[in-house]
Amino acid sequence: MRNSTLLRSGGSTLAAAALGNAFVKREDVAWLTQLKHPRMQISLPAFFVVGGLYYVCIGTIVHRSLVRGDQRAHRLALAVLAGNELWNLAFFGRHSTRAGFVGLLGFSIPVCLLQAALIRDRPAALIFSPYTAWVLCYDLPWTYQLWRLNP
Repeated sequence: MRNSTLLRSGGSTLAAAALGNAFVKREDVAWLTQLKHPRMQISLPAFFVVGGLYYVCIGTIVHRSLVRGDQRAHRLALAVLAGNELWNLAFFGRHSTRAGFVGLLGFSIPVCLLQAALIRDRPAALIFSPYTAWVLCYDLPWTYQLWRLNP
């Protein structure tokens, strides 16, 4: 049972990461680096670190929701996984700072709903709260400023 739970949680997280990042090509990253950047922007390597930590975090949340039998948290965690990959497609695929901001507004909804759903699983709530804070306190202002600087 435990092995199948690890396989399901790890498999869904790795599949989402591989699929979502497969659509981000070198020219997409080059496009991003050529934009006017807000002062608050972190370096590209730091974005990669945050991305890696996100996948570890969300994979842990998916696993804990399966182990606990928490269907609501599980569905929301999968929605966050899918939403993150769709955001990559909207932002990088369209080379659109506007789509990045609007997409992130929509993405913040399942992120906040998942954070609320984790209220009964304190460790999971603590694991996910830095990512929720990142989305609300860094990603939203960053994408908004990026859009305003590059309409």
